[in-house]
Amino acid sequence: MDMKKIVFIGIMVLFINCDSTKTFTEQDNQAYQRLKNLVQSKNLEIHSNYAKPMATNAFMQVANTGALGVGNTATNIDISSNSNMLKIKGDSIRGYFPFFGEQQFGGGYPGTNHQGIEFDAIPENYSVTENDAKHSVEIHFKIDDQYRTNEHYNIYITLFPNNRSSVQVMSTNRTSIEYTGTLSATTAEDKKTQ
Repeated sequence: MDMKKIVFIGIMVLFINCDSTKTFTEQDNQAYQRLKNLVQSKNLEIHSNYAKPMATNAFMQVANTGALGVGNTATNIDISSNSNMLKIKGDSIRGYFPFFGEQQFGGGYPGTNHQGIEFDAIPENYSVTENDAKHSVEIHFKIDDQYRTNEHYNIYITLFPNNRSSVQVMSTNRTSIEYTGTLSATTAEDKKTQ
């Protein structure tokens, strides 16, 4: 190997290593610790501002008709004025999200009131992973749809110290979708109803 290639590889490794190590301030560390404490308390809620559906050809055709409203695209839909939430209260998790995308497999919708993603149960395989290098906390669980007995979800949540949230929903019957929004502790009233 000639010297130019060795120097080039050395510089690339240096840039990669420098980029992957972020220095956090004491304030950053405190915010990250508060986030970890909130997740451990199992008393939190997420409200989403945007839905990010999988952009399939069929959904792109629907989006191109303007049916999603002004300013929305097939991959970024403002849902801040839509009712949506995910609440973790103890061992139970309740969620409702509007759905945008395609149904892939069987099962009709149980009436016009339950076309979104809805669940209210104790999940399976609940796990929490703390990513100290990125100062994020990831939650994963499996849960069944509350109204569609043949639909099951894999939910992947990523939370950040600045209260940003990302909720990815993978369904057995519908295309996957992501929701981005904000995280907060449950209110005192919610805690009383546990």
